[in-house]
Amino acid sequence: MADVKISELTANASPAAADVAAVSNAAATATNKVTLQAIARLFSDPSGVTGADAITNIMSLTQAEYDAIATPDASTLYVIT
Repeated sequence: MADVKISELTANASPAAADVAAVSNAAATATNKVTLQAIARLFSDPSGVTGADAITNIMSLTQAEYDAIATPDASTLYVIT
């Protein structure tokens, strides 16, 4: 990929967990690709809490929509609106 300003990139309207983003390390000595799913895990760390699950997805839905889910996903935070 050629050097392009971020403001000139096309927006991804429906990113997937396997999509990647460029991330520079703290020392700014390297840039690596990281999946969006790995980035999401940075913000949900259940380590040290027995039985806790990491949140990898957040979904806003009505009570009726939630009730229609046969098996809710343990890694999804459901916000009932």
